Amino acid sequence: MNSEHRLPRRRIRRRVVGAGVSMVIAPWVFSRPVDAAPALPSPAEQKAVGAKATEDLLKKYQPVKDGRLRFFEGLAKRLVAHLSETDRTTWDYQYYVLDSKEVNAFAVPGGPIFMLTGLLAIMKTEDAVAAVTGHELAHVYRQHWAKAYVKQVQRRRAVAIGTLLAGNKAAALGWGAVTAGVLRQKHSRDDEDEADASGLKDMVTAGYNPEGMLQLFQTLMEKGGNGGGPLGGPFLAEHPLTSDRIARAKERIAQMGPRTYPPLKPFNYDALR
Repeated sequence: MNSEHRLPRRRIRRRVVGAGVSMVIAPWVFSRPVDAAPALPSPAEQKAVGAKATEDLLKKYQPVKDGRLRFFEGLAKRLVAHLSETDRTTWDYQYYVLDSKEVNAFAVPGGPIFMLTGLLAIMKTEDAVAAVTGHELAHVYRQHWAKAYVKQVQRRRAVAIGTLLAGNKAAALGWGAVTAGVLRQKHSRDDEDEADASGLKDMVTAGYNPEGMLQLFQTLMEKGGNGGGPLGGPFLAEHPLTSDRIARAKERIAQMGPRTYPPLKPFNYDALR
């Protein structure tokens, strides 16, 4: 047995506290054998985390409930209606427009999707809005947060053992740490690329013009450059270079083969207010 396992309970507890709350893992790990590989959080567990993260977000941002929300909700529901049955029915999709100058959109585990007015206001077509919305929906049904979380648990195995020994108080603190982590989520660039690919496919299936995704990326480049820095928030910094995203989107559109798409539909943000 490792000497770390022979430490008195009190010493282990002090080490956990010293590691900080951000190192505490979620309660669902507690019921699994310490030496077992962590399982992917179930949809129900992901929904629980997302619900708590949504509570925190709605304390930080003012939700918009006018025509902007009705437009976004209608567009998102159109995309969801064209997902596979599993991707459509497994998750509790909810839609929010938040009043903020940040040029950003994001999803939290389990289904909630957030569009910030700073991004919605600069969209030129409904197809571009569909592109970013499809991207965020893909983060949910591809379970990117859950997969990243499992990797974090594996890297923090010693802390997980200490948390097990620390008792229910540490377990309760774990929820706060997990939801805080959700709000700081930085998807890998592979996950971002997968969300681009899935979002493009989904928007085309729902009847949008794929040029809207190119237009989205071009608008982001106009506003924030080619990546590597914040765009009113972390939206661009954590994504692949915008020029690379444009190139990949063009390749994917070409791979769809010759077909006729509906024309791009102009988007009038001010008319929704």
